[in-house]
Amino acid sequence: GSFVVNAHVWEELDPVICYLQEQHRQDDDTFLDILNALRAGDVRRGHAELLLGRVDADLGGELEVTELHTVNLDVDRINESRLRSIQGGGHAYEMTSTGKEQYVETLKRSCLADEVLMLKKGALVMCIKNNNEKRYANGSLGTVVSFEEGTAYPVVELHSGRRVTITPETWELRDGDKKRASITQIPLRLAWAITVHKSQGMTLDAARIDLRRAFVEGMGYVALSRVRRLDNLSLAGINRMALQVSPEALEIDVQLRRKSAEDAKRFEYLAERAKERAAAEAIAPKPTTKGSAWTDKLAKMREQYPNAYKPWSKKEDEQLSSVFMDGKPKSIEELTKKFGRHPGSIRARLKKLFGEDAVLSGDN
Repeated sequence: GSFVVNAHVWEELDPVICYLQEQHRQDDDTFLDILNALRAGDVRRGHAELLLGRVDADLGGELEVTELHTVNLDVDRINESRLRSIQGGGHAYEMTSTGKEQYVETLKRSCLADEVLMLKKGALVMCIKNNNEKRYANGSLGTVVSFEEGTAYPVVELHSGRRVTITPETWELRDGDKKRASITQIPLRLAWAITVHKSQGMTLDAARIDLRRAFVEGMGYVALSRVRRLDNLSLAGINRMALQVSPEALEIDVQLRRKSAEDAKRFEYLAERAKERAAAEAIAPKPTTKGSAWTDKLAKMREQYPNAYKPWSKKEDEQLSSVFMDGKPKSIEELTKKFGRHPGSIRARLKKLFGEDAVLSGDN
């Protein structure tokens, strides 16, 4: 088919393109260099050697990690085998659905829920939906530790240390206001293995990745970019296809960058106007403006939290990550003093760095 950017509707729409340059998953410059080279279709010998250095790499740690495979059969075989190896009985959860079969089938294909989910105590699982109460997020990993009395819903200890009872969730297929179909299931799947395709959008603390049978361009990039750092990655192997990016993707990228540069130039005058306005306000500030009220409020806030509303530096992120990963009990008060920031800011930053299930000892 034709590229989206070559479609008539794209030309008619003529959108303003803002090309985002920053990413917030990886914080390892060497690894970022490899990923950027993959995206640009410019993988050099040095990049390949660094990746090959991660073949059979020991990830250490006590927590189990997810394996990413390119083929569905491998994933099912690994998960079923690992579940069978756990002694004792388990619980099966059957999906329920409403709506016409064709719509239900479309909905099933679009989400990760299993028609029959079999769980045992000790199973490694992954949450497959963002929870409305923010108790867990899509991609959160954990272990089944028990089953709730009466309901038999699984109780999962997340890798963050938080324990949650996982109750059924509903996915809907809507056409405007009209609901075409819905499915309801426990929002978990076995997580010893998952396909690269289904891992898209996830951030994994660590992963073992098998790219020996990568069969489509771009697959290697998707798989490798699930982890934050090179030392969070262990490879079973990698083939030439895993290092490829499709010519069509490269061409689309070129077009989007060009259009973004043109649009940035077209709207340059707005930045100049903003500078002029800021300069004018600095010369003649109005005491009753919202701006000055905010300045006063900020000054007062910084008496207690000296770094309030300042951007987080890479060094601060590293320090906060170190404290969090250390696992020692830290009170929120201790951290507000250390970083000179509001408790809400610290909690928000932890969620940005480690996902929605990141909590400090003693937090509810």
